[in-house]
Amino acid sequence: MDNKQPANKPVIIIGAGWAGLATACFLAEKNIPVTLVESAKQLGGRARQTSSRTQVLDNGQHLMLGAYSELLDLLKLIGVNEGDVFKRKHQHLNLLNGQNLQPLINLKLPALPRPFNLLFGLLFCKGLSLKEKISVLYRFDRLLKKPISADQDCSVKQWLSDARLPPAYLTLLNALCLAAMNTPADKASALSFRHVLNETFNGKKGSTDLLIPSVNLAQVLPAPANLYLNTHHASVLESTKVISLQSDNNIISQVVSEQQDLNASAVVLATPAHISRSLLKPLIECNELCHHLDQFRYEPITTVYLRYNDSCQIPDEMIGLTETLSEWVFDRRVCDQPGMIAVVISSQGRHMELDNKELSLIIRNELAVIFPDWPLPNASWVIREKRATFSCTADVNRHRPGVITPYQNLFLSGDYLATDALYLPATLETAVRNAKACAQEVLNYLTQQTPL
Repeated sequence: MDNKQPANKPVIIIGAGWAGLATACFLAEKNIPVTLVESAKQLGGRARQTSSRTQVLDNGQHLMLGAYSELLDLLKLIGVNEGDVFKRKHQHLNLLNGQNLQPLINLKLPALPRPFNLLFGLLFCKGLSLKEKISVLYRFDRLLKKPISADQDCSVKQWLSDARLPPAYLTLLNALCLAAMNTPADKASALSFRHVLNETFNGKKGSTDLLIPSVNLAQVLPAPANLYLNTHHASVLESTKVISLQSDNNIISQVVSEQQDLNASAVVLATPAHISRSLLKPLIECNELCHHLDQFRYEPITTVYLRYNDSCQIPDEMIGLTETLSEWVFDRRVCDQPGMIAVVISSQGRHMELDNKELSLIIRNELAVIFPDWPLPNASWVIREKRATFSCTADVNRHRPGVITPYQNLFLSGDYLATDALYLPATLETAVRNAKACAQEVLNYLTQQTPL
């Protein structure tokens, strides 16, 4: 993005989740006046720090990948050293049957360029026979190389059914699909999942590495981004709810909040799709856009935190489970919370019908099967993000908008957009990528308005 003259009025960015924060930082870097407006009392959106009376927690356990290049570049921009906020480790996918403790697959990927990372990883993979390993190397590579067009998209289940992969490897891919896309394989978009797998397994060296936050989520991006914006003369308004957008001659001239009216050179909606739709609905020119946003459905993510004695720990930072409500188990020791175990449950399921006490008890009992020597936990917390992501189905991809709207100075930013002809699922990397695309379009617009 080229440096341009600053606008007379600020760019108003509505929503200070990771997409809004990223958009603001990219514009502030170019000396564009920015006002970031957030309705909540804190920054971070759906990936933020939360706390009870006795414990500081994240509102969900997050995991990043070495393939998250745009996110890592953003952290560099705002002065965050990767090693200060993440523990980077080579990918280790350990999947167990949570009922009988039978190991299903244990795959470790070394830090080698493709295709050697998967080659050497599979050679020493536990849970696959030699014949199955050879089959995976050939069939999985062929699967990823075969393109899928948007109009030929199908479910991940259907896509994988034609690949004739070994059952254990299919189980792993289904688990990865649910974790990466927060959408079950029988509904999830094969096009989107193929993008994820290609960027991870066929990316540059280190793409498959796991980046496990070693600090709370506020310290990864929201707090450093806030500091960066303050030092670049941007305004950050928290606890400020936007009520409406005022238009004049195909221009959004004003953002109306409960506290004040804000004049804008440009406006960015960095809010989730359903909130953006509410703000856009009164604008007649956005009827078609609102129709597309109406097609989005949402998936929850539930995180159960159990605090055990400090001596309790799992053999690795994370393990995957099948045949249980628990899906991925994380040891928060890496976040300087020894004894704290986080259990992540993606999407819909029986757990949504249970109250927090019932769910905590079931998760505790499931962990007791795997770790029978552990004492009872001292405390538990359940955090349910009911609209954690949009449901990344094949049907929804054709409704995903880009950055530009029918209004000249109104733009969208968020993980639900499809930019650069990619249909990535709702991840923090997707949010940052789309934020970068949004910031560039804002700069293009402001450049056109600046007299030579």
